[in-house]
Amino acid sequence: MESFNPKRPHRAIVRCKAKMQLLEMGFSADEESDPVDDALLKDLAAALFQSNQYHALNEQCQSKEANGAEGTLVNELVKTYQQISKRRQEPIVQRLNALL
Repeated sequence: MESFNPKRPHRAIVRCKAKMQLLEMGFSADEESDPVDDALLKDLAAALFQSNQYHALNEQCQSKEANGAEGTLVNELVKTYQQISKRRQEPIVQRLNALL
């Protein structure tokens, strides 16, 4: 478990803010299920926090507050989530998922 440092963004906070932003936008992954796919959001956040972008932002946060970097990560997470969720509706993706 990572220790809390107020000068750098944290995965759970970024994920929570991204989910709140998606809900505020009225975004829905699937009408029949929860409005936001938490498992997908969690996987995307894990990948984002392993990326070079996160490491660069983390280094910048050593001397600054995390708010700016956090906002950047939240926006990236929301954008990626939306792209993946929209692709789920494409017929080819649905056929491939049906094969799985």
